[in-house]
Amino acid sequence: MKIVLLDRPVTYDGLQLATAFVDEHGGGEDDVGVLFEGEADVPVAHLVDLEDRDAGAFIYSPWMAHVILEHRGMDLRSGVFAQRLLMRLMSDWISRRAGVALDVRGDDLYLEERKLSVSVATASPRGVLVHAAVNVRADGAPVPALGLSDLRLNARDFLSAIGRCYADELESVAHAMAKVKGVS
Repeated sequence: MKIVLLDRPVTYDGLQLATAFVDEHGGGEDDVGVLFEGEADVPVAHLVDLEDRDAGAFIYSPWMAHVILEHRGMDLRSGVFAQRLLMRLMSDWISRRAGVALDVRGDDLYLEERKLSVSVATASPRGVLVHAAVNVRADGAPVPALGLSDLRLNARDFLSAIGRCYADELESVAHAMAKVKGVS
């Protein structure tokens, strides 16, 4: 997997969850992870999660650490598994460094009842796209929330480590698949 950590902030409004965004920042023929920091301000009209959209929910955070993954040729079920793996890796990294025990509830991270993340996986023309983001700052969020800054963690360090951890995990999976023979 090709990992691209952008140097400039990008405001996430939901339209970045698209193959065009991935191609603009990490084009090529491989699976790609595009990582960046920036505000999140997703209006109801741009929500991919239909339950959230029907409930009139919206996403807002003044600053988040964002990960957008594109897995080519992957079905949505496998994409949701990839999303959940990413969230577990994020939880492990944050928990170890901050000395807290985060809860992973489905595809979201919580510390007690304060939400730390947003996440969604969806089908795309080439496979699956995943957006996962962790609050850096949580002031103004529409739900009780906290951010990496509350835990004294650096967003750039977080993104760098998560990109590396996720790519390493994919390599480990490929190795595990290559070393076995099929059975009947």
